[in-house]
Amino acid sequence: MATVVLFSLGGAPGVTTLALAVAAAWPKPVPTVMVEADAAGGDIAAWRRLPVSPGLVELAAAARTDAPFADGAAAPVVLGCSQVLAGGQRVCVAPLLTDSAAGAVRLLAGHPAVLRADGVVTVVDAGRVAPRTPAASLVASADTALLVVGDDLAQLKRAQGSLPALREAVAHLGLVITGTATAAGQVHEALGVPVLQRVPADARSAAFLRGHAQPPRPYRRPLMRSARHLAERLAHTTPLTPAEKAGAR
Repeated sequence: MATVVLFSLGGAPGVTTLALAVAAAWPKPVPTVMVEADAAGGDIAAWRRLPVSPGLVELAAAARTDAPFADGAAAPVVLGCSQVLAGGQRVCVAPLLTDSAAGAVRLLAGHPAVLRADGVVTVVDAGRVAPRTPAASLVASADTALLVVGDDLAQLKRAQGSLPALREAVAHLGLVITGTATAAGQVHEALGVPVLQRVPADARSAAFLRGHAQPPRPYRRPLMRSARHLAERLAHTTPLTPAEKAGAR
């Protein structure tokens, strides 16, 4: 079991889309659930015309009523608060309105163990994160946290100023750059840390993930290929539980 939390510091680098892509591209046979934990409100329910229940509100309520969870004891909780998209991906959707979403994220941040499930990787979209917020606590509690940064100058400068504090607060921090305007070497030079993955702009893949298009062979498109490479790298650094080891034989 493991949690991978994706977040940004500002702008719109596509955190939700990438989190959904990484969850869908995670190497088999390990199943995943994507949790939308953006305090500003969710997008997936609107994209996919889903009800917001079951979802993040129910997960937060379970965290409040049943916490503290022993390691692995929450196995049915995050799965029970999810819905299944066409194609089989499980998602735990956030409410559309900020007030409801922010309250749920605050509860979840106090009991992050509810995100863990035996034999399941949980991929969390924490949205835009500011210091000393509940979303920052979710990032700090992750097994792996991925800072998603667009390669425009404003986002790179914001990341440059924030990375020293993030590296102190987050045990396992990775950097993902979206877009292709700036060379990887220039990004490394500007930020002082290696780029774990470059994710190109790919409007057709993004539309596919949102349920708005069905391009031929979507998993061969640039965004999905990048998400698969990222998921494979993360899987190699994520410890397997006994259940996952048995399934991988």
